[in-house]
This record gives sequence, C-alpha cells and structure tokens, in this order.
Amino acid sequence: MRHTLTQAIKIVFSPETILPFLVGSVSLAVFGNAIYDIFKKIFGEEIPDLIKIAGISLLILAMAIGIVSWVIAQRLDHLSIDVPFEVQQKKLDRKYKGLILLVSNSEACRTAIQFHQPTLKRCWLVCSPQTLEQAEELRRQFRECVDPPIVVNDVYDPLQFRDSISAIYEARLPNGWQDTDVIADYTGMTVHASVGTVLACFEKHRPLQYTPARHGAQDRIVGSLHPIKVTLSPYPVRTDESSAKQKLNPLRSLASIKKALGL
Repeated sequence: MRHTLTQAIKIVFSPETILPFLVGSVSLAVFGNAIYDIFKKIFGEEIPDLIKIAGISLLILAMAIGIVSWVIAQRLDHLSIDVPFEVQQKKLDRKYKGLILLVSNSEACRTAIQFHQPTLKRCWLVCSPQTLEQAEELRRQFRECVDPPIVVNDVYDPLQFRDSISAIYEARLPNGWQDTDVIADYTGMTVHASVGTVLACFEKHRPLQYTPARHGAQDRIVGSLHPIKVTLSPYPVRTDESSAKQKLNPLRSLASIKKALGL
C-alpha cells in the first residue's frame, strides 16, 4: 500500500502530469466558487441561507456517491470471469528425482523431501539471508541429496526468485535430466517468492507442487500434509464464480500478478 501511494504521488507531481493536475485543480475550484455564488444569489447570504446551501451541497454529494456506487456495483455484477489458465490440484502420483524448495518452514521442507525419498537424488534450497541457517540445517540432515543453499537477498522481488529458480533448470540439472524430472514447491517464504516460483515454471510447463499445512485443535498448524501436485492449463476456461474461486486457490490471481509485473 505504501509503495503504491508513493508511486501515485510521483506520477501526479511528475513533469508530464503536474501542469494538467494544477489546471484541473484551479478549474474545479473556480467551478465550485461559481456554483456557490449562484446558490447565494438564489437563497441569500444570511446564516440560515448559508445553512441551506450547506445542506443542499451535502445532499448532492451523497446522491453523487450513491449513483457512482450503484454504477460500479452494476458493472461488477455483469463482469464475466474469464481465467487465462485452469488450476487443477490432485495427489502426487509419482516421486521426483529433483526438488526445489523455498525455505522458511523447516518442517514443511522435511515433509516434502521425505515424501520424494528414496527416488529423490537432488534437492535445491532457495532461501533468504534470514533463513540461511535453516537451509544449512536441512542440508546437514539430508546431506546425500541437498545442494548448497541458493540465497535470494530481496524476498519481496518475485523476479529474483524467478531468475534464481530458472537458473536451476538451465544450469544446475545433472546431465541427462529434463525439466520434467524436477518439481518445484512454492510453499513458504513470502508471497513474492511463491509468485516467482510459479512464474519460473508456468510458461515452461515445469511441474509444480505445494505442501499444505495440517491443522489441529483451534485451527492451529501442527504439521504438514503430503505435497499436492498443481497443474496449470494455459487455455482460457470460463467458469462460474464458485468454481473460479476454488480453481484459483491457492495461486490467487496469477494472471493479474503477471500483468502487473509486465511479464
């Protein structure tokens, strides 16, 4: 929110927009004064008359807000949901030789690693400077398959995660391995990390999974369930509102995120 507000202020006061902004502000002020003068000519300038003018102004403002809200609500009600991809979730039907993990919840990472054993041969841990110690501990626990951690310094930059994970597929796979031999888990760290992971895999049709939390009493997280495979179909799918919400969860709106990032 803060970054968005800062960007908006920069846009308003940029050389390209400052002049139209000032001209529009002055014009609006002149128009308001003209309307006020007209009201004074009609109703008078005594205190009771000014109270009437203020009441009429508030009434007009309330009506304007109501009309605009109604128009927006009508537009939203008639918007169709056209999703540029379909999200299918199902139980993993195979174990993978390669695994990419985002390190923030060590327990979830251990669950994912143990699920793919003994097939798992290589595991790449993507972490931040703050979670590097966790990644090192995981490497000590699973020394036979875990590579040295890959550190991403800015956990709020999805493009850094996308590039780091793409580099694994492009430069770190053993000889003879294909992208389809490796599955990436977008569970953990920040939302930006998850988005970056999905962006690295979406267009290349690389396998994706996420490891859901297991909830106990009072909805507290008590562990992790087995990973779930997530398949993204690049074809447009028209759905009703309820099914669209189900299919977009837990990825939310990947298309909107990609558009905002200019990808």
